[in-house]
Formats: sequence, structure tokens, C-alpha cells
Amino acid sequence: MISSKEKNNSIFISLVCNILLVIGKGVTGILANSNALVADAIHSTTDVFAFFISYRTCESCQMYSRIDSKRRSKKISQKVTEIEAKAMYHSGIFLLTVGLAICFHNFMILVLDRTERPDSINVVVAFVVLVVYSVLYKYSHSNQNKTAKECVITNKNTHWQNKMNLVSGTVVLIGLIASISGFIFMDELAATVVGSILVAMGIKLIIESRQSFSRVAKRNFKPVVLGIIMISVVLAAVSLLVQL
Repeated sequence: MISSKEKNNSIFISLVCNILLVIGKGVTGILANSNALVADAIHSTTDVFAFFISYRTCESCQMYSRIDSKRRSKKISQKVTEIEAKAMYHSGIFLLTVGLAICFHNFMILVLDRTERPDSINVVVAFVVLVVYSVLYKYSHSNQNKTAKECVITNKNTHWQNKMNLVSGTVVLIGLIASISGFIFMDELAATVVGSILVAMGIKLIIESRQSFSRVAKRNFKPVVLGIIMISVVLAAVSLLVQL
């Protein structure tokens, strides 16, 4: 049995580690010319946002669980489900928007043939990042296998995010090695894959959370998706103007 505090600490550790990764990957990617590392830094930024929501959600769920310690109130159980569903929905929207922007940005760089060879220091940083991702994944996996009374959905998604981080970290490392070896376009291609991972994560969270939403929220879903696409296109255009 793992305590509520331990579960919350698991999310908090993921949050702190991703804040450090944002700084390390972002600074290195910008100074050492790697769009893949910058994209992964943005990926970590979205994780900071998502993990912070998860951390606050977990605290709220624990508060309601203390009120109904014997789990007899259906109203409180429904409230806990609604809290987690809203957290998933807003995290999904953010991940989808940023992921699409990354994809559009790096796709246009490939189309315009404005790729540049990244510096070798990026490979070292990407390797260190992958090691950190591996540790976080194993840590969240060990907690995932223990029984918890609160934040079940939230912690499950935190574990899944750490798993996808491991995938994106591997993609970035492979892309950088290939780019330095002569296949320069692989840096932007790896960045596009990172963006696609964010898109997949966002879609997953949105679909899973919609089942608990009201009819009004479901009816407004299509306008929300169109808004996400428009915002991501604008973000990609602005970032292209800055880089080019």
C-alpha cells in the first residue's frame, strides 16, 4: 500500500525534474542549434504544466477523500471523478495545441530547406536527459504497481506521460546522432516526431475526459478543436518568423 503523500510526492518529483530539464534542454538547444532539443524542452514545459495540474488535482481528491473517509458518498465520488476529468481535459488541450505548433514549425523548416547541423554538445545533453527520463519512468512505474485510494486516474496519466517522455528522449537522441553524422534533416524530423507525441498525448487525454463531461461541453468540442488548430498555426508562424 502506498500512502497519499507518497503518491503526491511522485507527481511532485516529476514536476521538479521537468522544470530542470526545460532549462537544460532549452538553453543548450538554442545556443547549440538543435530544434529537436528545443522541441523536447517545450515538451518538458508542457509536462510541467500537466504535472502541476496533476499535483493540485491529487491534493483536491485527497481533501474530498478525507471528508468521506469510508467512501460511502456517491456525490463525493462523482466530484473526485469530475475533478480528474477536468484536469485531464485542460492538460489535453494544452498538449495538443503545443504539439501541433511544433509539428507545423519543423515541417515548414524541412519544406523550406532551412536545416542546420547541430553542435555535438546536444548529443551529450540528450543522453543525460534520456537517463533522467528512464529514472522517472522506473520511479513512477514502481508507484503505479502499488494500491492507491486517491488520484488513481491522475497518477496513471502521470506514469503514462513519463513513459512517452522516455520515447521522445530516445527519438531526440537518435535524431541528433544522425544529424551530426551527416543527415542534417534528422534534427527537424526528430522535433516533428516529438510534436506528434504531444499531439497523441493530448488527443488521448481529451477523449478519455470527454466521457465525464456535460452535454454542453461535448457540443462545444468541435469549436474548441478548431480553435486549437488556429492557435497552433499562429504559434508556428510566429516561431518561424523569429527563427528565420
